[in-house]
Amino acid sequence: MSPKAKLVRAGDSEDPTAAHAASTSPDARVAEPEAVVETRKKSTGEPSPFDAEEFLEANRRNRDKMRAAAAAKRAKEAARARRRETPWWKRTPGVVAEVAESETPGGESDATTTPPVDKAPPVTRSRWAVPALSVLLIAALVAAGVFAYLYREADDRANAADQVNQLRPAAVESAKQYAGDLLTYDSADFGALDSRITDISTPEFAKDYIEGSRQAREGSANAQAVATALVKDAGVVSISSTEAVLIVALDQTITSPQTARELPDGIPYQSRVKVTLTRDGNRWLIADFEVI
Repeated sequence: MSPKAKLVRAGDSEDPTAAHAASTSPDARVAEPEAVVETRKKSTGEPSPFDAEEFLEANRRNRDKMRAAAAAKRAKEAARARRRETPWWKRTPGVVAEVAESETPGGESDATTTPPVDKAPPVTRSRWAVPALSVLLIAALVAAGVFAYLYREADDRANAADQVNQLRPAAVESAKQYAGDLLTYDSADFGALDSRITDISTPEFAKDYIEGSRQAREGSANAQAVATALVKDAGVVSISSTEAVLIVALDQTITSPQTARELPDGIPYQSRVKVTLTRDGNRWLIADFEVI
């Protein structure tokens, strides 16, 4: 029997002794009139322990709130742990958002929490991921450009080397022929020599060589000298697609009526000359000629 029932039954009894006993029993001291209970509910907003169903329901709601709060706290701690364990280079915006969603039970915000306030996202190392990747990409592109340039340069050098190798034999043969032409002459006909020089030389060299040899020609003409050159060999000092420098070895013999009795075979000379050739179209021309 509930305390309220005991109190009512005790009040209705005609036996004063029973009424007195009921009024002084422990249950009677605990029980309260229904009006008092209603007044307490209105003043405190909470059900009285005597309202069994409402009291139990309130306790269940309080326990549920406590469990939800505990679960939310555990979820936040787990999210913080995962965030600390995640390497900085893997902290992409997606990972950060996933961790943020896991901070409340079920990935949803708790209705009792404070509404979110607009603020800048937390500074993490993931902010440097995109700039770092951009720098690496630029470096890779620069390296690729450098490699391509070096490859083209190597290819050009190889092509130039092939071209020079193709020009080398013609330069050697031209130097041999030109050295023999310049050192073979008849003092009775320098016009033929001048014609050969003009044909195988640049205009500047032909002019300088002819004018510079006038005095020597006068002596040769007085002695009626005749010179014959026999080329022995030639070697390349340097060569490019536009210029070649060669050393030519030759034997020159000069004869004259004045020395014919003593030296019937002529006066021999072993000559070494440095010939500088320049490329003009499809052939080489003499740009300089020096006896060494």
